[in-house]
Parts: sequence; C-alpha cells; structure tokens
Amino acid sequence: MIRPARRSRRARGRTAPSRVAHGYLRIRLRLSAAREEDAAAACREAGSLGVSGGATDGRVRRTVELSAWFPDGQGSSTILKRVKGALAGAGIDPRTVSLRAEKVPDRDWVVAWQQSLRPMRIGRRFLVVPEGCRVPARGDRILIRVRFGQAFGTGEHATTRLSLRLLESSLRPGCRVIDLGTGSGILAIACRRLGAARVEAVDDDPVALRVARANLRDNGLHDEIRLRRGDAGRACRGGRFDLAVVNIGATTIERILPDISASLRPGGQAILTGLLVEDEKGILSAASRFRLRSRSRLRSRPWSALLVDREPVRGTT
Repeated sequence: MIRPARRSRRARGRTAPSRVAHGYLRIRLRLSAAREEDAAAACREAGSLGVSGGATDGRVRRTVELSAWFPDGQGSSTILKRVKGALAGAGIDPRTVSLRAEKVPDRDWVVAWQQSLRPMRIGRRFLVVPEGCRVPARGDRILIRVRFGQAFGTGEHATTRLSLRLLESSLRPGCRVIDLGTGSGILAIACRRLGAARVEAVDDDPVALRVARANLRDNGLHDEIRLRRGDAGRACRGGRFDLAVVNIGATTIERILPDISASLRPGGQAILTGLLVEDEKGILSAASRFRLRSRSRLRSRPWSALLVDREPVRGTT
C-alpha cells in the first residue's frame, strides 16, 4: 500500500517545533543500541515532537538512552501507554525498555531539548553537528552543520541517515545532482562535500528554503549549491542529472517517477526514501514501468531507502 508521507513525516518532529498551550513531557528510553533507530521511529509514530540522544559519538555501545519530547496535554500515563504500543508495533518488547517520564516547564523545554543533542556520526564518513553543539577538535569525517528550524533533516531521522549512507556508496565525484524536497539542505550539502560538481536543491516550502539557505551559509556553500522553490516533478523537467535524491515520501515519489526517470541520464541513479518498508513493493513496481531498476536497499524499520538506476535505451551506449 502506498501511503501519503510528506506532510505527516514533517509533522513527526525532527526539529524544535512551535509551542503549544501545555507543558511538555520528556520520555527517557534506555534500550539495546541495536534497536535505537527502531525506537526513535516508534516515538515519532507515537506523536513525539522530537527525539534526541543515542549512540552519536562513534563508540560501540550495548545500550543507549533516547529522549523523546511530547506535549503534556494528555498526561504521562497516556503518553507512556502510547509509546509502549508504538514500541510493540516496531517489534520491540516494551518490557525490555526502561521508560521514565518527567515534566518540563514550557519555558525550559526547548533549552533542555537542545542541550540533549550531540554530534552524530552517520555512516562511515559523516559527522552531523546540530546547532549549539561543540565541534570535535580533530577528526577525518565530513562535517555538516545543521540549524534548528521547521524543516526536515537534522540527521536524527532514520530516512536522513539512510540517505547519507547510500550517498557514500553511490555518489561519484564530478556528477550532477538534484535534491528534491531538500528540507534543511543536509543531503544537498552532503552531495557537494562528497564531490558532486553541480547540486540543485528544490523545495516547495518557503520555511524549509529559509532554513536550507542558512545551513548553506553555515557550511560555506551558499554560492556552490543552487537553491530554488518549486514542485519536485516540474523541477526535474528538462534536466539531465547523474543522481536524484528524493527524500519526500511514497505518494509524491510515485507521482513524480516519470519526471525522475526522464531527468536521469542512462545509467543515472536515484535515492528514493521517506518510504515505509511496506511501500517498497509498490514503489519498485511503479519504478520499473519507467525503466528504473532496483540496485540496493537499506532499512531501519519501519523506514526504507531504495537505490535505483535508469536502464539505457536499447541501441544506445
């Protein structure tokens, strides 16, 4: 089944959201490090405004602690019950997770949330540093700075992490890239840092574009990445790209598959994510109708990221 995902995904809280009338609850979860991404996704499904913490320093850990933030309109017992249900739905036995709720005053919660963030080592090569975090003095990873804002893509969400990992293995230096639904601009920044010769970043949300513009400045790339507002499908048309990065969601991806395929040179690739695992079959079936073949896949349940490439037309090289 193909589900609408873009707007609901943006609403699940990767960045500090706007305030509501009530105070806030911070739910602390301690669990096996192997289930970190699944637990974070479960918290978002339960209505979390943001999730932070985890194994972000590159050290191998057996357990991690996450903090999930919720508006305190329904009380801690109701929210804890919702979180346990979401954990069970993600295949995590709630009895194996230490859960603790604490109230945070409205005036203090954003500060507390920000202070709980840490630099995140993602994949083999990236270090994503949220606003306000100290940058490690030494390191051989690609540094990406990200600000808080109402735009998707701070490195916390599994779909962003999966996209970065696929970029490591698929992007070839000197290629031309289009990033559709750029959000915070984090993936466009990663493409340029990995050696893409030309990067275009597109979003239809003016708020996201403001955040992305600020992130480009913070990373010294304001004049190296073309940032523009537009519909994802129309933005592809007339282009000729080696790689399309599409972290939008199943329904929108299915709609624009003809445009994505037409914009890729033969052999060009696309990263399709913002998908649920259950969406994979439908998306790949639709993609095959437009000469897009599956090449690899990464999962962090319930999320999936697909790498596809465009078949060359017979008789061409």
